[in-house]
Amino acid sequence: MSTAGAEGFRVPPLLSGGLMLSYRCTNACKHCLYRCSPQQPDEWITLEMAERVFRALGKEPLQDLHLAGGEPTLQLDLLTEIIRLARALGITLSYVETNARWCTDMQTAEAGMWELKRAGLPAILISVSMFHHEFVPFRNTRHGVEAARKVFGRRRTYVYLPHIYDAFLQLPHDGRQTLDEFIQWAGIADRPEVIATLYQVIPSGRATRDLRHCFVAAPAEKYRSRRCWGDLNDTSHFHIDHHGDLFTGLCAGLAPATIEDLHPDVSHSTHPIFHTLATQGPFGLRQLAIDRVGHVDRPDGYVSKCDLCLHLRDQLHATGEFPELRPDGFYAEK
Repeated sequence: MSTAGAEGFRVPPLLSGGLMLSYRCTNACKHCLYRCSPQQPDEWITLEMAERVFRALGKEPLQDLHLAGGEPTLQLDLLTEIIRLARALGITLSYVETNARWCTDMQTAEAGMWELKRAGLPAILISVSMFHHEFVPFRNTRHGVEAARKVFGRRRTYVYLPHIYDAFLQLPHDGRQTLDEFIQWAGIADRPEVIATLYQVIPSGRATRDLRHCFVAAPAEKYRSRRCWGDLNDTSHFHIDHHGDLFTGLCAGLAPATIEDLHPDVSHSTHPIFHTLATQGPFGLRQLAIDRVGHVDRPDGYVSKCDLCLHLRDQLHATGEFPELRPDGFYAEK
C-alpha cells in the first residue's frame, strides 16, 4: 500500500473488480453510483479494447473479475464474445451482473442463460431492489432468477439482495412499482432512512440527488478532516470502463489511470483532483472549487463526503481543465 504524502504515490495492484461494457442501461436507478441510464451514450466496449483490458489485468494479482454495465445484456452477442475472449486469454471471470429486464418469459430467460453458460460464464448475479423494480417488472426478475438457478445452479446464481427478493415474492402483483408505492406497501413511508439500510445504499452517485431524503445532511465543515486516502487506494472493488479508464474504490467519474498505465505516478501536478482528495479529502477540494469557479456550499448541506465531492467535481468538470474527471457522460447528468 502506498503511503500518503504531498510527494505523490501510485495506485496499488488491482485485486478484484469489474469491466463495464457501457454506461448505457435500461434503468436510471436512484441509487446508481455510475449514473447509468438509457440517456447515456450508446457506446460499447470493442473486442479490441476488451483484449487490451484483459492483457493489462493479466499482469495484476487479480483475484476476481466480473462483467457489468450499464446493462451488459443489451448487447448479448458482444457480451458472449467477451466471455469467450476472456477464457481464451486465461482470464477467469466470476459472473455477469444483470438487472434481468430482458427475461420477459421463462423461454427467453433460459435461452439467454444457456448462451452465456456455453460461452464460458460460470455464474450470474441478478440485481434485485426497490430501485430496479421501478423499471423492471418483478416477473422478469423472477424469470431471471428461476432460469439462472436451472442453468447455473442455485449456488452459482447470486441474488443481490436475497432478502429483498424474498420480500418481493409477497407483493400483490408481479409488475413494476414506484419507490413511493413500495415504501407504502412496506409500511415505511414515515421512515425514509430504512430505504437506505434495506439496500445498504452508498450516498454517492445519483443517490446524492434522488435519495438524499434518506440521509441526514450536514454542513460542509463536518467533512473537514475526512480525507479519501483509503477509498481511492482501495483496489478490492475497482472498475474499468469501455474507454479503458480505471476507477478505484467506488469513486465513479474520477480516473487516475488507464489500461495503458495502471500505476502512473500520482502527484498534485499530474492528478490535482485525485491527489487532493486522497491527501486532504473533499474539504480540501472545496478550496480549489472556490478559487476556480466561485463555489458556494449548498444551504441544505451534504449527506456524505461523497455528496460534497460530487458537487465540487460537477462544477470543476465544467471548466474543462481536469482530464482526470471523466467520462463526460457521467457529468452530463446533474
